[in-house]
Amino acid sequence: MSSPSENDPGVHTVIPCLTVLVTLGFISIIHFAILLSNGALWSWKDGALDHAFKAEGSRLVRDPVQQLRATMGLDANDVVAHHGQFYYRPDIEHVRGRNFLKPPVIRSHVVLKQESSLARQWNPLPAIIAFDRQLKKEGIRLVLLPVPSKAVFADSSQPPILNEGYHEFVETLHQDHGVEVLDLVPLFEKLRIQGGQLFLRGDSHWAPEAMAHIARIVAAKTSVQSPALPYPTVRRTLTAPGDLTRLLGQNWKETIASSMVLDHNEEIWKPSREAPYLLLGDSFSNIYSLSEMGWGKGAGFAEMLSLEMSAPVDRITRNADGAFASREELLRDPGRLANKSVVIWQFAMRELSFGNWKVLDLPRSGPTHRPRTGTAPQELEGTIARGATVPPLTRTPYRQAVREVLLENVRSESGRIAGRIVLLGYAVQDHLPTGMANWEPGDQVSVQIVPWETVESSHGRLHRFALKDPGLELLEIPRFWMK
Repeated sequence: MSSPSENDPGVHTVIPCLTVLVTLGFISIIHFAILLSNGALWSWKDGALDHAFKAEGSRLVRDPVQQLRATMGLDANDVVAHHGQFYYRPDIEHVRGRNFLKPPVIRSHVVLKQESSLARQWNPLPAIIAFDRQLKKEGIRLVLLPVPSKAVFADSSQPPILNEGYHEFVETLHQDHGVEVLDLVPLFEKLRIQGGQLFLRGDSHWAPEAMAHIARIVAAKTSVQSPALPYPTVRRTLTAPGDLTRLLGQNWKETIASSMVLDHNEEIWKPSREAPYLLLGDSFSNIYSLSEMGWGKGAGFAEMLSLEMSAPVDRITRNADGAFASREELLRDPGRLANKSVVIWQFAMRELSFGNWKVLDLPRSGPTHRPRTGTAPQELEGTIARGATVPPLTRTPYRQAVREVLLENVRSESGRIAGRIVLLGYAVQDHLPTGMANWEPGDQVSVQIVPWETVESSHGRLHRFALKDPGLELLEIPRFWMK
């Protein structure tokens, strides 16, 4: 029998096949180890924190596994356990990742975003500088408020762990462009040294104590109204699981104490459109105000600002996408900046690495006139023209999330709604996708709707899968909520 020659095709296929099999086996072992660990990608041992934050080598394993899990529709929002605390992995990747002021490498980051890292506008400076200039032309002061994550303060024996671009970011905005940035890192660090609680143990958000502390400082630096009667408060104690605890599928709970703010009529505090003070924010502003997040209501960041100033505050907040979501909501309400003197723009610090920093224009002056359709629920039929992309996740950090779809050929019960509308509804309930999450272009739907304005004060702050609208063509299209 002759020995195999170099021209024998079997010789050329054995090594590649073995390589593929070994690679798949290696990834499979890691993947099942992750599943058996209840979703915690890395469980740090004592003394390994700095290495886990800084070692670039860990990415060689983590990134392929993360992409594989996302492709298979598994939970891509990993939780990291360390010393009894839970951390959100994107927060860690922000502080130990690339300088966010430099272009990203060609690699996607799966974190409930609709745009890939290539499509998104990664540099935060142009959007922030443009927004500041637009507001200044209207005589409005902008104060930027990037909120640090738990990962920044994870090692109590070391100084805060910051992305290498952060200090340059603050200095460039302040010194070169005159943008006011309130750096919360030293304020958090001082509070930590004094023994204050900065973050919830099983949640990615700040603790009530830290939020109230920052609200007190922000209010002192930015208040523009004479104090009126103090707002009454009700002290409440709540016990609930955090968002990271829920992502792990665990039932561990923690107890917090917060102050629910009341209006002078003894009802729960509400934002005031006429107030000269506007808060733009994300889930850090909503965490103790939006009951769907599990930590009560009436005790969020806007409420704390109003309490500290003894004055009304206006609020536009939406969970996630702090780089652009609240500004887009502002565009849909052209008269919202009327009589405003101060705008506080709060966003999670990880947005500096992963956010889509769209450059947006200020809303046009004057009210938007739309046909009256009544506030009573009514039946509506239409064809789905396109829908916002919903990531293929089995679970999400938020208990509820909203999806936008564009309907055409609309026919309504009243006959007053026709043509095209933007329909919003729950795509996620109790962390799981709903039927609406699976709607596709061409589907015929029959739903019961109410005007979006009737539910916007509550539902508008939920995490949203929004339609792509780079030319802002959808701003003038009526919006409705699916009951």
